[in-house]
Amino acid sequence: MNTKSFPPWKTAACLAWAVLIPLGLSASSPAVPERPVDGTAPLEDQEIPVTEKNTYPYVDIHGDYRWLWGRGQFRADSRTAPDKVRRHDERIYLTTRRLRLFPFIHFSEKTSLRTQLEDLRNDKDANADHHLYLGRLYVQHEQARLKVEAGRFNYYLLDGNVIDKKVDGLRLRLGERTTGPGSLTFFAGRTTGSDDRHRLRGWSLLYSSQHGRLKSDAAYLDFRRLQDLPSSRPSLIGQSRAGTGFDEQRIAEWRLMYELTPKLTASLDLLHAWGRHDADGYDTTDSGFVAALTYGHLDEQQKGSYEAWIRYYDQPSASILYHTMDGDTTFFRRMGFCGWGARLDYIVQPGLSWAIEGFSLKNHHDTAWTGDFRETVIGTSLTAYF
Repeated sequence: MNTKSFPPWKTAACLAWAVLIPLGLSASSPAVPERPVDGTAPLEDQEIPVTEKNTYPYVDIHGDYRWLWGRGQFRADSRTAPDKVRRHDERIYLTTRRLRLFPFIHFSEKTSLRTQLEDLRNDKDANADHHLYLGRLYVQHEQARLKVEAGRFNYYLLDGNVIDKKVDGLRLRLGERTTGPGSLTFFAGRTTGSDDRHRLRGWSLLYSSQHGRLKSDAAYLDFRRLQDLPSSRPSLIGQSRAGTGFDEQRIAEWRLMYELTPKLTASLDLLHAWGRHDADGYDTTDSGFVAALTYGHLDEQQKGSYEAWIRYYDQPSASILYHTMDGDTTFFRRMGFCGWGARLDYIVQPGLSWAIEGFSLKNHHDTAWTGDFRETVIGTSLTAYF
C-alpha cells in the first residue's frame, strides 16, 4: 500500500477517544527504562524512591546489582528458489552482570540533577562489555501540575511496546492524570546510538486521564532517522516486508487499563502506524494491538510480594521504534510479529528481587522470499537494591 501521509482522522480519533474515556555519555549501551507513572515496568527496571530531606542541597545515592541469564532460539525459513527452502537455526545464550548507581543532587524539594553510572559485563562476549560510564544526566523539576526533564534520560512510553530508549531532549508534562481534564506530555529530541545511522529525531504527545478504575492514554509519535538506511539486502528483495527498517515512522497508540480487582488489571494497547523506507520506495500502513493481564503488586521492601503478567502481541513492525521486551523484534524484519509473553517478579527478601520471563513469537506476515520465522526466549534474573 502506497500511503504518503498518516491518516489525520485516525490520530484525531485516537486522541478524542482518550478524552472521552490519559563527562562522556555512552550512547551504545542497552536502554534501561525508568519507573513509569503507573508503576507497570518490571521491578528491576524501576528506581528505588529516594527520601526527601529538610536541608538543601544534598546528594543522595542508591543503586542495584543484577545478574541475568537468558537463552534465545531463532528459526527462519527463506526461499532461495520457488521450490527450495533454506532453514536457519540459531541458539544464543546470554549471561550479564550489571551495576547501576544513581547519584542525585537535590537543589530543592522540587529541583534535582539526576545521573546514572552503569557497568555492564557480558560473560559470553567480553567485547560487549561496557565499563563504568555516565549513562544519564538530566535536570528534573516537578511540582503538583508540572514536570520538566531536560538532558539525557530514558524515554519509556506506556508499556514500552513502541519505545524504551535513552534520549537527548526535553520532556514537559502539564496537569495530572487523576485531576481535572488529565495530563498532557510533550517530548522533543533524539534517540542515542552508536552512530548517526542508528539515531532518530522526533517528537511525541501523550494525553493521560483516569476515571475511577479506568485509565486511558493516547499518544502520537513522529520520528525520522538522521541518516537514511541503505537498500535492503539482497537487492532483489525490493519493495518487500522481507526488508529491514524504516526511515520515517508515525505511530498512534491508545491504551486502556481497567482495575478488575485491587490485584488484577486488564489492559489493551491499540496501535496504528505508518512507515517508509526511502531507498526501497517501500511504505506501509498497519494496525495491531497488545493485550495484557497483570496480577499482584510489588513492594521491594515486603518479603513475598509479587507481580505476574501475561501478554499477547499482534504488532506491526512500523509501530516499533525500540521495544522494551528482551526478545528481538528486529528478527522479524518488516513482517511484524504475534505471540505470547509472560513474566513473574518475586521479592525474596527486602531489597532482593527474583524474576523469570519468556516469549514465544512468530512472524505475522509471509513474503515471497521469507516464510516461517519463530523466536523463543527465556530468561531469569536476580537483583539486589541498595
